[in-house]
Amino acid sequence: MEQPEKINETAVNILKKSLENSGIDTSKWGKGQAKTLADLQKEIEGGETLLVNNESGELLRKITVSDADIYFLSPEGKKYRLKEEKQVFKDGRERRRNLGITVSEKMKPDEDPKNTMIRGIQEELGIRGNIALTKVGMKDEIKTSPSYPGLQTQYVIYKFQALLNVEQFNPNGYIEEQDGLSTYFVWEEMSK
Repeated sequence: MEQPEKINETAVNILKKSLENSGIDTSKWGKGQAKTLADLQKEIEGGETLLVNNESGELLRKITVSDADIYFLSPEGKKYRLKEEKQVFKDGRERRRNLGITVSEKMKPDEDPKNTMIRGIQEELGIRGNIALTKVGMKDEIKTSPSYPGLQTQYVIYKFQALLNVEQFNPNGYIEEQDGLSTYFVWEEMSK
């Protein structure tokens, strides 16, 4: 069994002060759909998130992600799309998100978008082998993330489509187990 990562409490306290000095109320973090200060600190330490000041001097979370819609074509000719059903936190909180995509993975430093997406599919779904992946676009947007209420986030998003083969297809879906969070993915049949 994996040991949970140790959190640097001093760094989390410094982060909290920095956010509060920028007018961001963190009292709602770690409740409802929101993640904790420690979660944000882990993202920063892992190089997945940068905190920068925008042109107006406001604090901005900046991330680069790869997104993929994941499909399966059955031998009978039926087309399925994988979707995230729900996330369950270890404290029992549950959140349902309509992301519009199947898998989204934050890019690590010095990683290219395609390798990020392959890593994300492997980590989140436990899929191995060659993954048929096609790039379909890119976009850049700024919005407030439900994970960190009050903190504006700039998303640079690379979009892909993946097609799984018969060996990679699990008709029961997939469960990703992370430190304190389980994410459930299910298949839905698409109409023709």
